[in-house]
Amino acid sequence: MQGAGFFLVDKPAGPTSNRVLQDIRRSFSGRPSFRGLKFGHAGTLDSFASGLLVVLAGKVTRLTPWFMGQEKEYEAVFRFGEETDTLDPLGRVIATASVPTLRALEDVLPQFRGTLSQTPPSYSAVHVGGRRSYEIAKSGESPELSPRSVSIGALHLRRFEGGEASFSIRCSSGTYIRSLARDIARACGSRAFVQSLRRTRIGTFDVAAACLPGDCAAAGLREFTPDVACDIGLGAGMLHREFFVYFQHGSALPLDAVELQHDGAPVAALFAEDGTFIGLVEKHREGWGARMVAAEELQQ
Repeated sequence: MQGAGFFLVDKPAGPTSNRVLQDIRRSFSGRPSFRGLKFGHAGTLDSFASGLLVVLAGKVTRLTPWFMGQEKEYEAVFRFGEETDTLDPLGRVIATASVPTLRALEDVLPQFRGTLSQTPPSYSAVHVGGRRSYEIAKSGESPELSPRSVSIGALHLRRFEGGEASFSIRCSSGTYIRSLARDIARACGSRAFVQSLRRTRIGTFDVAAACLPGDCAAAGLREFTPDVACDIGLGAGMLHREFFVYFQHGSALPLDAVELQHDGAPVAALFAEDGTFIGLVEKHREGWGARMVAAEELQQ
C-alpha cells in the first residue's frame, strides 16, 4: 500500500532524530502519492547516538504508542571519572571522581537488573510543570524530576579498560541509558557519562535490516501487515466488506464481522480484504468497538 507504512532507519551519530525525519520527508516530497503525507518517528535517539530509528508514514503514524512501547536493545560505552551536565559527551563536566575498579563495578551491577526506579536526566524532553526539562536546565534552574519505574532485562559488561566500560543492554521503553550510566557510577563511588550509544533493536526490529536515511526513498516503505501488528503487541483481523460502512462511522460491530488472524490482545489492527490497514478495534463481550478509523473508502 503506497503512502502508508514505515521505515527501519540506521541513524548516524550527529544529527537529531527530528533532522533525520525531516530529511526523509523531503526526499519523498516530489512524489505525488506522498505529497502532504504525515511522517513521525517512534522513539527519539539523542544526537550523539546512532542506530535503529523507526520512521512511520501516513495512517501508520497513529500507531506510534505501540511502536514506541517495545523493548529496546543498546550497545553503550560509559566513560568513568567524569560526569557531564547532559550525561553525554556533548555536555560540560560538572563532577569528577576516581575510576572504579573492575570488582567495584561488577559488585553493583546486579542492583541495576530487573525492575528499578530511575530519575530521567535533567537534559531530557520530560515535561515538568508544562515545560520541557531540558529547557529548565538550559536556563540554569534544576528541574524537579520524579523517578519512574523501568525494567532492565539484560545488562552485560563486555569490556572495562582505560576508564571505559562497554555494555550490552536490553531494557523497557522509557529507560534512559544516560541515567543508567550516572546511577551505576555513583553506586560504585565514581561518576560517568555515556561516551557512545547505539540502538541495535526495537522489539522484533533489528538495525541489521535498516537502511541509511539517504537510502529510504530507494528502499521504499515497509508495509504494515497483520504480522507486524502482532509484533508490536496488537491483535490483527480482516473486516468483512459488508461491515465496512458501519466501521467507517464508528458503529459497534458483531464478533463475526472480524476474521481474526492474530488473537490474544484487547486491541486489534483491522485490515480490509485487500490487505489495506483501516484502523483499530477493541474487543468487548458482545462484539467490537471502533478504537481508531483510518480509512475513508475501500478500493473496489
